[in-house]
Amino acid sequence: MFPIPKFNGPFNVILPQYINYKRSLGYNYGRSIIYRLAEMNRFFIDKGIDEKKIPKHIFLEWIKLKNNESVSNQEKRYITIHGFAKYLIQNGYNDVYDEINPVIKASSDFIPYIYTKEEIKKIFDAADNLKTIEKIYDYQHHLILPVLMRLLYSTGLRISEALNLKLQDIDFKSGDLRILDGKNHVSRMVVVSKTMKKVLCNYYRNSITFSSEKDYLFHSRFGKKYKYGTVNRLFHQILLMAGISRKVSGNFPRLHDLRHVFSIRALEQMEQKGYDLYTTLPFLSKYLGHKSIVETEHYIRLTKMSFKRITDTFNNYSSEIFPCIEEE
Repeated sequence: MFPIPKFNGPFNVILPQYINYKRSLGYNYGRSIIYRLAEMNRFFIDKGIDEKKIPKHIFLEWIKLKNNESVSNQEKRYITIHGFAKYLIQNGYNDVYDEINPVIKASSDFIPYIYTKEEIKKIFDAADNLKTIEKIYDYQHHLILPVLMRLLYSTGLRISEALNLKLQDIDFKSGDLRILDGKNHVSRMVVVSKTMKKVLCNYYRNSITFSSEKDYLFHSRFGKKYKYGTVNRLFHQILLMAGISRKVSGNFPRLHDLRHVFSIRALEQMEQKGYDLYTTLPFLSKYLGHKSIVETEHYIRLTKMSFKRITDTFNNYSSEIFPCIEEE
């Protein structure tokens, strides 16, 4: 783990405490964030801050967009000072200014591509018939892609989570997958369907050679982890084989859109089985590895076929929550 440097100024003791606190929660406070905190601390000192306080004008000047600077870099500065200010306030420091989200862009209007059930079948067929010209010692794409595509579709895993899976993370008897340190440092257990468990077992026993429990589930003949860039390139090839062309923007539908499709299919199944959508949505949120239901709602893009039916289901609940306004 990246060592904590010696800080100067009024926060010389608090900054190491803050870093250790975040690390204790599982956050990867390494080189980049420590450098950012050190930069912020030097900024405080240069501005004459000699007490444990963060005035409003200092906070706003720190997060101000600089000339020829990207917005993403500005966002990183905001996240740095916002997290530290929040920690100070929680620990009883009163002269600390903090502002919620004045920099980070609101969620975009981007709409994911929702593959139809027919398109999903074509994707699986194309993956099953994938032929690539690769060196004999390279990845066995024709064996990996059929399993990987089905795993992403049937579990909603992020591609990084799927590629990080090792044999020791999989219980082939129960079908449980152990996802360690996923996005936002959230770890969880994911249960696969009976059909997906059968696919994984066949792959493990008959397809790829493994040498130990620490081997990646998807790996090359040299044991290296399957690369995202390779998966994405072959996924585009699979889309063309499945008859799914580029969008109007010129870009292919994304591999990540399979996660959106999973969310929709899960919600549809809950509705069809008569489950209470308000009480089951948190379960879907946990399954996906989200920190809150708000993140899950971002993934819910309903198809025209099911939109009205699911909307009506939600309306049955909302009518009891929101009062009617009588017309005069």
